[in-house]
Amino acid sequence: MGLAEKPVAREDSPAMGRRATPDRVGSRRVPRAVRRVAALDRVAAAGLVLALGVGCTAAVRPVSPPPQSLPDVTDRRPVAWGRAEPHLVVVRQSCRTATLYRHGKWVRTFRDLAFGRADGDKIEEGDKRTPLGLYRIAARRTHARWARFLLIDYPNLRDVERNAEARAAGRASAGTGGSVGIHGSDAPLLNRTGVDWTLGCISLRNGDVIELEGLVPVGTPVVVLP
Repeated sequence: MGLAEKPVAREDSPAMGRRATPDRVGSRRVPRAVRRVAALDRVAAAGLVLALGVGCTAAVRPVSPPPQSLPDVTDRRPVAWGRAEPHLVVVRQSCRTATLYRHGKWVRTFRDLAFGRADGDKIEEGDKRTPLGLYRIAARRTHARWARFLLIDYPNLRDVERNAEARAAGRASAGTGGSVGIHGSDAPLLNRTGVDWTLGCISLRNGDVIELEGLVPVGTPVVVLP
């Protein structure tokens, strides 16, 4: 099964006007396709970090303007595990980049990304964190404020399990949330100067997100790395 073969997961805020719910979580039955990809979801971030290498030494949350240019070595290196995927987007928070690959070969790197205002991996709705892991583009539309909005299928099964564990341990009080996506920016200066300002989404410059939207179809896998 290719990385893109993941069903759209629950979306519980109205930004895209759609809902898609997993068959079972806890007492609810989980679709077979989700179960097959769950193991990959659990190790995706760690495994893909090793597979891609570390090509950027910038801090995850720099407070000063980033360098004018960052190393392209890792971005441009072929991704062997992505050869079966016609399109693949890899987001690297530490480098503030989103890189597009076709059948594992580098196509384009977009820079000056911004992320959620809070550090760490998203656990619950309202925590202002960007989720880490393996997702896919579930829908897309034009957006009056952010040019384009590419919805990703957050939460995946791993996210649901982590949220349930956090709630059981008293570390979270809300559900997973939803409507996380890739969109443009109405604050380009914040993107350029490395300020994270979103509520958990991934922000590109408007021209870049318009270009990306024209290059990738719905179903494209999106890997979000620290």
